[in-house]
Amino acid sequence: MNHTPTKLNVESKLFCPRRDCPCYQSLDNNITKDGVYTTKNDGVARQMFNCGKGGHRFSETGYCDLFGKHGSFKEYEQMCKLSCYGLSADAIADVLLKDTRTIATWQRGVSKKANRFHDVICLSITLTVLFIQMDELWSFLRNKNSQLWVFVGFEVDSRFWMNFELGSRTTHTATKLVTRIKHYIGKLSRINPLKVTTDKLAAYKNALQSVFTGIDYVYLQIVKKRVKMRLVTVKKCFVKGTEADFKGKTQNTSYIERFNLTLRQRVSYLQRKTLGYCKKKATIRMFFGLTSMTTTIDAIIKA
Repeated sequence: MNHTPTKLNVESKLFCPRRDCPCYQSLDNNITKDGVYTTKNDGVARQMFNCGKGGHRFSETGYCDLFGKHGSFKEYEQMCKLSCYGLSADAIADVLLKDTRTIATWQRGVSKKANRFHDVICLSITLTVLFIQMDELWSFLRNKNSQLWVFVGFEVDSRFWMNFELGSRTTHTATKLVTRIKHYIGKLSRINPLKVTTDKLAAYKNALQSVFTGIDYVYLQIVKKRVKMRLVTVKKCFVKGTEADFKGKTQNTSYIERFNLTLRQRVSYLQRKTLGYCKKKATIRMFFGLTSMTTTIDAIIKA
Protein backbone atom coordinates (compact mmCIF):
# COMPACT_ATOMS: atom_id res chain seq x y z
CA MET A 1 0.00 0.00 0.00
CA ASN A 2 1.35 3.39 -0.97
CA HIS A 3 1.36 5.85 1.94
CA THR A 4 3.11 8.65 0.06
CA PRO A 5 1.13 11.86 0.65
CA THR A 6 -0.09 13.69 -2.41
CA LYS A 7 0.41 17.42 -2.74
CA LEU A 8 -2.84 19.31 -2.61
CA ASN A 9 -3.11 21.87 -5.40
CA VAL A 10 -4.66 24.78 -3.54
CA GLU A 11 -3.97 28.24 -4.92
CA SER A 12 -5.60 31.26 -3.38
CA LYS A 13 -6.43 34.44 -5.23
CA LEU A 14 -3.72 37.12 -5.14
CA PHE A 15 -4.71 40.64 -4.10
CA CYS A 16 -3.00 43.97 -4.39
CA PRO A 17 -1.94 45.08 -0.85
CA ARG A 18 -1.32 48.74 -1.71
CA ARG A 19 -4.10 50.78 -0.11
CA ASP A 20 -3.83 53.77 -2.46
CA CYS A 21 -4.05 51.52 -5.53
CA PRO A 22 -7.41 51.70 -7.38
CA CYS A 23 -7.37 47.88 -7.50
CA TYR A 24 -6.70 47.39 -3.79
CA GLN A 25 -7.88 43.85 -2.85
CA SER A 26 -9.91 43.70 -6.04
CA LEU A 27 -10.86 40.31 -7.48
CA ASP A 28 -10.88 41.75 -10.99
CA ASN A 29 -7.12 42.22 -11.21
CA ASN A 30 -4.23 40.34 -12.77
CA ILE A 31 -1.39 39.78 -10.29
CA THR A 32 1.65 38.11 -11.88
CA LYS A 33 5.07 37.06 -10.61
CA ASP A 34 7.78 39.56 -11.52
CA GLY A 35 11.23 38.37 -10.47
CA VAL A 36 12.81 37.68 -7.08
CA TYR A 37 15.09 39.47 -4.66
CA THR A 38 17.12 38.67 -1.54
CA THR A 39 17.82 40.56 1.66
CA LYS A 40 20.91 40.86 3.83
CA ASN A 41 19.30 38.81 6.59
CA ASP A 42 17.89 36.02 4.44
CA GLY A 43 19.46 34.17 1.52
CA VAL A 44 16.11 32.75 0.48
CA ALA A 45 14.78 34.33 -2.70
CA ARG A 46 11.66 36.40 -2.08
CA GLN A 47 9.01 36.80 -4.73
CA MET A 48 8.12 40.08 -6.43
CA PHE A 49 4.70 40.64 -7.96
CA ASN A 50 3.28 43.02 -10.53
CA CYS A 51 -0.14 44.62 -10.19
CA GLY A 52 -1.54 44.51 -13.71
CA LYS A 53 -4.11 47.30 -13.48
CA GLY A 54 -2.32 49.32 -10.83
CA GLY A 55 0.94 49.36 -12.75
CA HIS A 56 3.30 48.86 -9.79
CA ARG A 57 5.42 46.14 -8.22
CA PHE A 58 5.38 44.84 -4.66
CA SER A 59 7.16 42.16 -2.66
CA GLU A 60 5.88 39.32 -0.48
CA THR A 61 6.26 41.43 2.63
CA GLY A 62 5.51 44.75 0.95
CA TYR A 63 2.84 47.05 2.49
CA CYS A 64 2.69 45.03 5.70
CA ASP A 65 4.18 45.39 9.17
CA LEU A 66 6.98 42.92 8.34
CA PHE A 67 8.47 45.04 5.58
CA GLY A 68 11.99 46.17 6.47
CA LYS A 69 11.96 44.50 9.90
CA HIS A 70 15.24 42.66 9.26
CA GLY A 71 14.00 39.12 9.81
CA SER A 72 14.29 35.98 7.73
CA PHE A 73 11.39 33.73 6.81
CA LYS A 74 12.98 31.00 8.95
CA GLU A 75 13.03 33.30 11.97
CA TYR A 76 9.42 34.32 11.36
CA GLU A 77 8.44 30.64 11.24
CA GLN A 78 10.30 29.84 14.46
CA MET A 79 8.75 32.85 16.19
CA CYS A 80 5.26 31.72 15.16
CA LYS A 81 5.77 28.18 16.45
CA LEU A 82 7.14 29.40 19.78
CA SER A 83 4.31 31.93 20.10
CA CYS A 84 1.69 29.23 19.52
CA TYR A 85 3.05 27.38 22.56
CA GLY A 86 2.48 30.47 24.65
CA LEU A 87 6.09 31.53 25.16
CA SER A 88 6.59 35.14 26.10
CA ALA A 89 8.38 37.63 23.86
CA ASP A 90 11.30 37.63 26.31
CA ALA A 91 11.69 33.83 26.05
CA ILE A 92 11.46 33.88 22.24
CA ALA A 93 14.00 36.70 22.07
CA ASP A 94 16.37 34.64 24.21
CA VAL A 95 16.02 31.62 21.90
CA LEU A 96 16.41 33.55 18.65
CA LEU A 97 19.06 35.91 20.04
CA LYS A 98 16.99 38.99 19.21
CA ASP A 99 15.79 42.03 21.08
CA THR A 100 12.43 41.69 22.84
CA ARG A 101 11.07 44.73 21.00
CA THR A 102 11.98 43.11 17.68
CA ILE A 103 10.07 39.93 18.58
CA ALA A 104 7.04 41.96 19.67
CA THR A 105 7.07 43.81 16.33
CA TRP A 106 7.28 40.53 14.41
CA GLN A 107 4.39 39.10 16.42
CA ARG A 108 2.14 42.05 15.65
CA GLY A 109 2.97 41.93 11.96
CA VAL A 110 2.51 38.18 11.54
CA SER A 111 -0.68 38.21 13.60
CA LYS A 112 -2.29 40.78 11.29
CA LYS A 113 -1.29 38.79 8.22
CA ALA A 114 -2.56 35.58 9.87
CA ASN A 115 -5.99 37.09 10.51
CA ARG A 116 -6.22 38.34 6.93
CA PHE A 117 -5.10 34.93 5.65
CA HIS A 118 -7.79 33.18 7.68
CA ASP A 119 -10.49 35.56 6.37
CA VAL A 120 -9.38 35.21 2.74
CA ILE A 121 -9.26 31.41 2.91
CA CYS A 122 -12.66 31.16 4.60
CA LEU A 123 -14.23 33.48 2.03
CA SER A 124 -12.41 32.03 -0.99
CA ILE A 125 -13.08 28.32 -0.52
CA THR A 126 -16.50 26.75 -0.18
CA LEU A 127 -16.93 25.65 3.42
CA THR A 128 -19.05 22.54 3.85
CA VAL A 129 -20.48 23.36 7.25
CA LEU A 130 -22.76 20.65 8.63
CA PHE A 131 -22.27 20.65 12.39
CA ILE A 132 -21.06 23.54 14.57
CA GLN A 133 -20.19 23.41 18.24
CA MET A 134 -19.55 26.56 20.25
CA ASP A 135 -18.10 26.95 23.71
CA GLU A 136 -16.18 29.42 25.83
CA LEU A 137 -13.16 29.15 28.09
CA TRP A 138 -11.66 31.68 30.44
CA SER A 139 -8.29 32.77 31.67
CA PHE A 140 -6.81 35.55 33.72
CA LEU A 141 -5.86 38.87 32.17
CA ARG A 142 -3.30 41.19 33.82
CA ASN A 143 -4.02 39.78 37.31
CA LYS A 144 -6.09 37.12 39.03
CA ASN A 145 -8.90 39.55 39.76
CA SER A 146 -9.71 39.97 36.06
CA GLN A 147 -11.10 37.31 33.72
CA LEU A 148 -10.97 37.15 29.94
CA TRP A 149 -13.41 34.89 28.08
CA VAL A 150 -12.61 33.29 24.74
CA PHE A 151 -15.60 32.23 22.61
CA VAL A 152 -14.73 29.58 20.01
CA GLY A 153 -16.68 28.26 16.99
CA PHE A 154 -15.74 24.78 15.74
CA GLU A 155 -16.88 22.76 12.69
CA VAL A 156 -17.00 19.17 13.89
CA ASP A 157 -16.70 17.07 10.73
CA SER A 158 -13.57 18.81 9.41
CA ARG A 159 -12.24 19.88 12.85
CA PHE A 160 -12.02 23.38 11.40
CA TRP A 161 -11.57 26.23 13.88
CA MET A 162 -13.91 28.76 12.32
CA ASN A 163 -13.45 31.80 14.51
CA PHE A 164 -12.90 33.17 18.01
CA GLU A 165 -13.89 36.26 19.94
CA LEU A 166 -12.43 37.78 23.10
CA GLY A 167 -14.54 39.59 25.66
CA SER A 168 -16.92 39.19 28.54
CA ARG A 169 -19.30 36.25 28.96
CA THR A 170 -22.25 38.12 27.48
CA THR A 171 -24.58 38.08 24.49
CA HIS A 172 -22.49 40.82 22.87
CA THR A 173 -19.41 38.59 22.54
CA ALA A 174 -21.48 35.58 21.45
CA THR A 175 -23.21 37.71 18.79
CA LYS A 176 -19.85 38.80 17.39
CA LEU A 177 -18.79 35.15 17.13
CA VAL A 178 -22.01 33.99 15.45
CA THR A 179 -21.98 36.98 13.08
CA ARG A 180 -18.50 36.08 11.88
CA ILE A 181 -19.47 32.44 11.40
CA LYS A 182 -22.48 33.48 9.33
CA HIS A 183 -20.20 35.70 7.26
CA TYR A 184 -18.05 32.67 6.46
CA ILE A 185 -20.78 30.19 5.62
CA GLY A 186 -22.99 32.72 3.82
CA LYS A 187 -26.30 31.40 2.55
CA LEU A 188 -25.20 28.03 1.25
CA SER A 189 -28.00 25.82 0.03
CA ARG A 190 -28.21 22.64 2.07
CA ILE A 191 -30.38 19.54 2.10
CA ASN A 192 -30.26 19.05 5.86
CA PRO A 193 -30.46 21.88 8.41
CA LEU A 194 -27.28 23.10 10.06
CA LYS A 195 -26.75 21.42 13.44
CA VAL A 196 -25.59 23.62 16.33
CA THR A 197 -24.80 22.49 19.87
CA THR A 198 -23.63 24.60 22.83
CA ASP A 199 -23.79 24.56 26.61
CA LYS A 200 -26.64 26.15 28.55
CA LEU A 201 -25.34 29.73 28.25
CA ALA A 202 -28.31 31.85 27.14
CA ALA A 203 -26.04 34.17 25.14
CA TYR A 204 -25.74 31.58 22.35
CA LYS A 205 -29.51 31.25 22.06
CA ASN A 206 -29.97 35.01 21.82
CA ALA A 207 -27.15 35.35 19.30
CA LEU A 208 -28.45 32.58 17.04
CA GLN A 209 -31.98 33.96 17.06
CA SER A 210 -30.80 37.45 16.10
CA VAL A 211 -28.06 36.54 13.59
CA PHE A 212 -29.03 33.25 11.93
CA THR A 213 -32.07 34.69 10.19
CA GLY A 214 -32.59 33.06 6.82
CA ILE A 215 -30.45 30.03 7.76
CA ASP A 216 -32.13 26.68 8.31
CA TYR A 217 -30.62 25.35 11.54
CA VAL A 218 -31.47 23.16 14.53
CA TYR A 219 -30.14 23.93 17.97
CA LEU A 220 -29.40 21.72 20.98
CA GLN A 221 -28.24 22.82 24.42
CA ILE A 222 -26.30 20.43 26.66
CA VAL A 223 -27.15 21.27 30.28
CA LYS A 224 -24.68 19.87 32.83
CA LYS A 225 -25.12 19.96 36.59
CA ARG A 226 -22.11 19.71 38.88
CA VAL A 227 -21.94 19.28 42.63
CA LYS A 228 -18.58 20.03 44.26
CA MET A 229 -16.89 20.03 40.85
CA ARG A 230 -18.25 16.56 40.05
CA LEU A 231 -20.59 15.98 37.11
CA VAL A 232 -23.96 14.75 38.37
CA THR A 233 -26.44 14.97 35.49
CA VAL A 234 -26.46 15.78 31.79
CA LYS A 235 -29.70 16.94 30.16
CA LYS A 236 -30.49 17.72 26.54
CA CYS A 237 -32.63 20.72 25.71
CA PHE A 238 -33.78 20.87 22.08
CA VAL A 239 -34.26 24.61 21.61
CA LYS A 240 -34.98 24.32 17.89
CA GLY A 241 -35.63 21.00 16.21
CA THR A 242 -36.15 17.54 17.65
CA GLU A 243 -34.06 14.57 18.64
CA ALA A 244 -34.50 13.14 15.14
CA ASP A 245 -32.47 16.07 13.74
CA PHE A 246 -29.42 15.05 15.80
CA LYS A 247 -28.63 11.55 14.66
CA GLY A 248 -25.55 9.56 15.54
CA LYS A 249 -22.96 11.03 17.89
CA THR A 250 -24.08 14.64 17.53
CA GLN A 251 -25.97 15.19 20.80
CA ASN A 252 -22.94 16.54 22.66
CA THR A 253 -20.29 19.25 22.88
CA SER A 254 -17.44 16.74 23.28
CA TYR A 255 -15.37 17.89 20.32
CA ILE A 256 -15.18 21.55 21.25
CA GLU A 257 -14.53 20.69 24.90
CA ARG A 258 -11.66 18.39 23.96
CA PHE A 259 -10.28 21.14 21.75
CA ASN A 260 -10.44 23.59 24.65
CA LEU A 261 -8.61 21.08 26.87
CA THR A 262 -5.85 20.79 24.27
CA LEU A 263 -5.46 24.56 24.27
CA ARG A 264 -5.22 24.69 28.05
CA GLN A 265 -2.64 21.91 28.19
CA ARG A 266 -0.35 23.38 25.54
CA VAL A 267 -0.67 27.13 26.00
CA SER A 268 0.57 28.85 29.15
CA TYR A 269 -1.72 31.86 28.53
CA LEU A 270 -4.77 29.69 29.26
CA GLN A 271 -3.47 27.81 32.30
CA ARG A 272 -5.08 29.06 35.48
CA LYS A 273 -2.91 27.76 38.35
CA THR A 274 0.19 29.57 37.16
CA LEU A 275 1.73 33.01 36.88
CA GLY A 276 2.15 32.55 33.12
CA TYR A 277 -1.27 33.93 32.24
CA CYS A 278 -1.54 36.71 29.68
CA LYS A 279 -0.89 40.27 30.78
CA LYS A 280 -2.16 42.02 27.63
CA LYS A 281 -5.30 41.39 25.61
CA ALA A 282 -3.44 42.14 22.36
CA THR A 283 -0.99 39.32 23.11
CA ILE A 284 -3.62 36.63 23.50
CA ARG A 285 -5.42 37.95 20.41
CA MET A 286 -2.14 37.61 18.54
CA PHE A 287 -1.79 34.02 19.76
CA PHE A 288 -5.27 33.04 18.63
CA GLY A 289 -4.68 34.70 15.27
CA LEU A 290 -1.55 32.63 14.68
CA THR A 291 -3.17 29.41 15.92
CA SER A 292 -6.29 29.85 13.79
CA MET A 293 -4.02 30.28 10.75
CA THR A 294 -2.26 26.96 11.44
CA THR A 295 -5.57 25.13 11.90
CA THR A 296 -6.82 26.65 8.63
CA ILE A 297 -3.81 25.22 6.80
CA ASP A 298 -4.33 21.82 8.47
CA ALA A 299 -7.99 21.78 7.39
CA ILE A 300 -7.02 22.57 3.78
CA ILE A 301 -4.41 19.80 3.74
CA LYS A 302 -6.90 17.26 5.12
CA ALA A 303 -9.65 18.33 2.68
